[in-house]
Amino acid sequence: MASSRAVIPRFLLPLQSPLWRGIRLPLSPTVGVRFASTGGGSSSPDKPIVLEKPLKFNPPSHGSRLKKNALPKHYGPTLTPGEKAAQAARHYPGLMAPPGTWQHWFWHSRALHLCITLGTLFSLAIATFFMNYAYNSPFKDLVPPISDLWNHPLYFFVQWKNVIVMHEEDKGRKTYERRMQHLDDVAKRKYYMKSHGIEVKDPISVVFGKGTPIQTDAELEAQVLGLDPPPKVEGEQPQQRKKWLGIF
Repeated sequence: MASSRAVIPRFLLPLQSPLWRGIRLPLSPTVGVRFASTGGGSSSPDKPIVLEKPLKFNPPSHGSRLKKNALPKHYGPTLTPGEKAAQAARHYPGLMAPPGTWQHWFWHSRALHLCITLGTLFSLAIATFFMNYAYNSPFKDLVPPISDLWNHPLYFFVQWKNVIVMHEEDKGRKTYERRMQHLDDVAKRKYYMKSHGIEVKDPISVVFGKGTPIQTDAELEAQVLGLDPPPKVEGEQPQQRKKWLGIF
């Protein structure tokens, strides 16, 4: 089957057309082009396309088993000792300060952070101690204002001492009165129960029961035979059984 050709003027073809690459065009003003829809090739459409075999195997750039130590840490020649020292002393934005600087000492000094932490806790404890008297003491009206610390420092500390002493004395007196009132209530309760014949129950005996008296061998024998127990002699203590290792 003869391939159909069309005549295309040369001036209508683009300058970078594939027809200009590696093809020597004739001097004629027209060029013949064969359409792709026309047949004429020797290859069959049912035959699979076979790709060209590569020259060598190219592994993927991000393999799962690449050696970590073999990867370069930087691209370029090896750094000299002077360049490494200059790079370690350089301060990069967004990173911690390099060693040997004041900022590095401030952020990595344990003694400084310990002093700051203990100083903050001590300041909070002192403020809480004085605020407790200034807000909860019955003598809070006698607490001097903070302005007297600079104008009259001696009067300020003496007045604070008097407020603390009066507060502790009042606290001790109220505690003593509360304790005496509790003892008075206990004594009145015992007297009431004794006058009305109410037996005072021990909480231990209520929970675990009263201990059973120790029986002698004669009492056990009389209990087994169904006889009357022998009379107890005053002043006689029942014989205790011998115990092994103080337990059995």
